Amino acid sequence: MSRRKYVSALLIIIVGTTLIFIALMAREIRSLQKYMSYIAENGKSALFHEEVTNQNIATRLSRAFITATNMASHAGSGEAVTCDRLESTGTLLGFNLVTQREKTLAGTLQTRNRDCEQWVQDTQALRVINETESGVGNRYSFSNYTGYAFNNIRYYIDLMHNYIYINKLVNTHEYTFSNWLVDNDGRINIARSAHTLSIDDRALDDLMLGESIVSHIYQDGYSKSNIISMLTPVFLNDKVKGILITDININDLVISFKTQDRPLLWHFLSLYVKDNLTSEEISFYRPHISSFNFIKFEDSITQYYTLHIRLDAIYVLIATFWLMVIYVPISWLLCHYVRKQLIRQESLSRDNVTDAMTGLYNRKVITPDLEQKISRLVARNIPVTVVAIDSDGLKRINDNLGHHMGDKAIQYLGQALGQAIRKSDYAIRLGGDEFILILIDYSLNKSRDVISRTQGYLSTIDVEKLVAFSWGAWQLRQDDTLEVAMLKADELLYQHKRSKYEERR
Repeated sequence: MSRRKYVSALLIIIVGTTLIFIALMAREIRSLQKYMSYIAENGKSALFHEEVTNQNIATRLSRAFITATNMASHAGSGEAVTCDRLESTGTLLGFNLVTQREKTLAGTLQTRNRDCEQWVQDTQALRVINETESGVGNRYSFSNYTGYAFNNIRYYIDLMHNYIYINKLVNTHEYTFSNWLVDNDGRINIARSAHTLSIDDRALDDLMLGESIVSHIYQDGYSKSNIISMLTPVFLNDKVKGILITDININDLVISFKTQDRPLLWHFLSLYVKDNLTSEEISFYRPHISSFNFIKFEDSITQYYTLHIRLDAIYVLIATFWLMVIYVPISWLLCHYVRKQLIRQESLSRDNVTDAMTGLYNRKVITPDLEQKISRLVARNIPVTVVAIDSDGLKRINDNLGHHMGDKAIQYLGQALGQAIRKSDYAIRLGGDEFILILIDYSLNKSRDVISRTQGYLSTIDVEKLVAFSWGAWQLRQDDTLEVAMLKADELLYQHKRSKYEERR
């Protein structure tokens, strides 16, 4: 089989299958990149839902304050909270400061405003903050968000009556919202307190004009974690009465990002939000096993935040492993198939130029390509010698011993010639008992070694002593063609044959 043909075919197959493999791999990677966008959209949808929820609660809280103000004169009955149940701890007053003594409220109210009658009627409206999510949604909303319901911490900061209400029970002995409850004549300093949430002055101005805002990433004094807060103004008679603050529950936000449909991917995903101004980060998830980030995706959430998603190369290898499983055996099978076809083609080609009796080349091997090859060798001063060989006494063997013995003599001579030459040489049976050798890089004198080796092989295999042969050798000159060299060698062969005949006489 031609090594060059096999290598060329092998390269074509490997390059072809590799290009297909790369194309499919690129397609899978693009699909994963799109999936990163899908993950980001899930998280952004959850954040948007929480933003809308916060605004809806603020709206309902505004309506509840209006109702509470109008009904203040009837607040003594039923579940109304009264100043008789007011608690105190140090300089703080409020409800549920240590234990939940005020059952009508689900959270804790802290204040330094000792004028309880001034703000106690607000407590009926504060129950809105603790109502379930199902009671918050707008039935006419275009939002189709059906994701996980966040268990966020919500605060209400009242600027008119200077108190803070949180929708969780907080042990005041352990934590006081001192960043808001500044002892400044009992009043809350919104400008000073807002800075503790990393809210800049421009955003604060927008908030007081009625616009919902978000904070920069900051460390919360209550949870001791980096968080994001959403702030929405709460109105009473066209004036900002207070501010509703929602601290996004990071653990819940992680669930909205989580790849439920691809659970394995989640274990190789890095997710974090970075503050563009402060460079503070909130990490949602980091993989336990990692190599390097193969796919990187970034998406702006707000003017403050950028979401960063990183997918580890290990998952990409796992996700595309099926491609490798297909690529390797298919490439091997194609190479194996081509090799078999090339062997078959080589065999058919060899059979076409091979002598069936001796296994040597037949005269069909003498082609223009071979002649040009020899001409190029001679032009480069590489010696090429042509040896003509003819069996002696073949007719006598056929007449006396039979044609089968004559065929055997030809086979012995062909076998000996084939063993005496190298792979780079050509041993050709022209027909009958006529042979020719084309010896590459062999001078005329060196060609005698081939004759000696041939005679040596014959002495071993020709036990019947059937074969004798005559020969003539010609080394090609610069202006010689292969045909001329064959004629010259043939003339020398017959000279050799005649000289042997004369010697016997």
